[in-house]
Amino acid sequence: MRILISVAAAAGALLTAMPALAQDRPTTEEPHAGSIYVGGFLGDRFGREQTLRGATPAGLPRVIETDAKDGLTGGLVLGAVAATGDWGRARVEAEFSASRNTLKRLDLNGQQRTLLEGSRSVTTQMVNILYDTPRIAERLRFTLGAGVGHGAIDYDTRYLVAATGPEINIPTSVSGKIALQGIAGASVALGGGLELTTDVRYSRIARHQVERFNATAGTLDSVLSTRYSDVIATAGFRFFF
Repeated sequence: MRILISVAAAAGALLTAMPALAQDRPTTEEPHAGSIYVGGFLGDRFGREQTLRGATPAGLPRVIETDAKDGLTGGLVLGAVAATGDWGRARVEAEFSASRNTLKRLDLNGQQRTLLEGSRSVTTQMVNILYDTPRIAERLRFTLGAGVGHGAIDYDTRYLVAATGPEINIPTSVSGKIALQGIAGASVALGGGLELTTDVRYSRIARHQVERFNATAGTLDSVLSTRYSDVIATAGFRFFF
């Protein structure tokens, strides 16, 4: 959560400074190949179901299904215009983002369990390649892009198998997994190198393992396998130097 707050604060500080930097720039200036930009975004990482499958050391199956609430996401980008022409504009950027969702439901082997605490915190470091259409009405562009990079997830979940226990913990931190995303969006040029942006993203982190502990007995109960994917809607800004 602290990472997400830091990202949101940095994005807000950048956005606050942009009007002062842009006021002396020509309003119709077009970023050229080699132009550097910074940006930031905030948005909603929609809650989605996630299934974790595995077995105990004795071979007993364990299938956990979780349903998450919508959660806040934020990110910062540093990029450059790779090429421009009558066909539009190509950009390359590095992106860091962070988000957090809380769980609203957990089922174990098809039966709902008492959820004591549940959250998923996701951070990604991506390299994005993006195409912007030529300007429409001198200001509007549409964008398509994709990204690849590194993803990390922190699981922090506690629940009761029955009213009297035992208590089960899933405190796993996973990092170093391949992360992918697709991006579709639009931007509006306000002049002075400042653009407002909005987009929808589909993100995915590769299959990974999650450990499940019996907190009452103090033992490892099972090792589960899962993938993570989500849909994200954001709004932000981009400022060209």
